[in-house]
Amino acid sequence: MQNQRRGLLKLLLGAAAGFGSLSSWAQTWPDKAIKLILGYTTGGASDATARIINRPLEQILKQSVVTDYKPGAGASIGAEFAARAAPDGYTIGLTDTGPLCIMPHLRKVSYDPLTSFTPLSYICTTGLVLIVNPELPVNNIQELIAMAKKRPGSLSYASSGVGSVHHLAGELFKARAGVSIVHIPYRGAGPALTDLVGGQIPVMFATIGPALSMISAGKARALGVTSLTRSASLPNVPTIAERGLNGYEAVLRFYVMGPAKMPQLITTKLQSDFKTVVTDSTVIAELKKLGNDEIGYKSPSEIEALIQDDYRKWGNLITQTKITLDT
Repeated sequence: MQNQRRGLLKLLLGAAAGFGSLSSWAQTWPDKAIKLILGYTTGGASDATARIINRPLEQILKQSVVTDYKPGAGASIGAEFAARAAPDGYTIGLTDTGPLCIMPHLRKVSYDPLTSFTPLSYICTTGLVLIVNPELPVNNIQELIAMAKKRPGSLSYASSGVGSVHHLAGELFKARAGVSIVHIPYRGAGPALTDLVGGQIPVMFATIGPALSMISAGKARALGVTSLTRSASLPNVPTIAERGLNGYEAVLRFYVMGPAKMPQLITTKLQSDFKTVVTDSTVIAELKKLGNDEIGYKSPSEIEALIQDDYRKWGNLITQTKITLDT
């Protein structure tokens, strides 16, 4: 009995020492650079977003924050790297609705969007804009729907690729409006936008930021934005929802996520630091220039609720419309 008590005492003392060591390590974190996984290539809107949030985060942490690009498979490869990383706070990921709420319904992924991550920060929402070539004789959403109903299957719309939010925005529009419009997937939004301006394709769901210059130059006509509220970048363009498709919404929400099971002290610190970043007036102004809206802080429970809602919404649409990566 005495030996058992001694063994138990040793075990408790060892556990206490281990906890003290872990607590001490967490309190001195970070003592080296932080890696931010990004599931896209350099030069795009996501890369610009990463650069905007990295700078103030470096100032707060007094360590470098280095973007590590892991593009491919609709950004789900980047999400896989972030989910598999050691949960020590030195590897986190900037991700969005695509890899979290769309791709898991279209391809096998090694992560669960609801259990494989630690929510660290909501960043912003990026809406899309429904644009048409100026030669198409429609000036609003109602006229586009009327044309599509009068000529079923004769119109086509471009997206940045199968399974992208641009693609699903189009399919959601078709389902809600009761129209038949042919989907033409491109390898990226750039070539699709070029063809719309050139008249090769009449309709496109485009990310607001890259489309702004074409709209302002009169090379594309904006009919409606896909967010529930009007975009600050296009205040005179109505939402699709307010033009008859009540509740219509198709947006990308950006988040910073860590792997599951991160130490609570580090998790709490990063959540607090990111709250400082996303509420900074300079950061907000820079993100708005990219066409982003709804910039600011959301709690971890709010982040989880948004991901869960979008996961269910897009999963239902993919099932109902029988979308596959070969669509």
